[in-house]
Amino acid sequence: MASAQFDLRTRLASGEPFLFSWMTVPSPLLAGQVARLPFDGVCLDMQHGMIGFPDAVGMIAAINAAARPALVRSLWNDAATPGQCFDAGAKCVIAPMVNTRAQAELLVRAAKYPPMGSRSWGGYTAQQAAGLTPAEYLREANRMSMVFAMVETAEALENVEAIAATPGLDGLFVGPSDLSIALSKGAGIDKTGKETLAAMQKVAAAAKKNGLVAGAFGGSAEVIKSYLGLGFTFIAAAVDVDLMQWGAAELNRALRV
Repeated sequence: MASAQFDLRTRLASGEPFLFSWMTVPSPLLAGQVARLPFDGVCLDMQHGMIGFPDAVGMIAAINAAARPALVRSLWNDAATPGQCFDAGAKCVIAPMVNTRAQAELLVRAAKYPPMGSRSWGGYTAQQAAGLTPAEYLREANRMSMVFAMVETAEALENVEAIAATPGLDGLFVGPSDLSIALSKGAGIDKTGKETLAAMQKVAAAAKKNGLVAGAFGGSAEVIKSYLGLGFTFIAAAVDVDLMQWGAAELNRALRV
């Protein structure tokens, strides 16, 4: 049976920038609309957004229906969430708070089927969304399901070479706000500060050395351009609530002219 699912791995392997929207509002209806905006994918934020797993199930389906890949930033680096999100049809899970090689290995085990990991069987929704038989899905699932470890602490930065060398890991994803807070010892957030960018260069180099995708949270055109220049290609471009605020502000400016 032929699969019509979006091949995220092949798309990211091209090296072309992959800019995706970031959702915090729990709404399948809104997710379907956001998935039709001119971005390459949609990420559901289960950590700092208001999206729980029951919300995510409908949102993932709406995003897939729009022929865009559904990505998920999980609540934490836990053993349950990656498999659950992949079962629902997500193409990628970005896991926060991966600070050591051992934690990265646990993440891979949770996200991948044997022999690479120990993910539990039962992804019936994912099979249906991909148009695959169970045997086909089992054969393709580890390639189809991508997992990124977030680098957002001083400890993770110190261990980034070891984390990046974890077999089965697909990418590194920098949380620049948390990373800059950590590096400044709580002094502030500076996503394009000298120390932050130097740290991100280290992450990008570790990703490239190990054949991983380098990702980061951008959030604005200025920040995105800075990160593209460092070699990051998988970038969160804009948050749903920001897009609404920016659109409203632009309309008000136009009405005042």
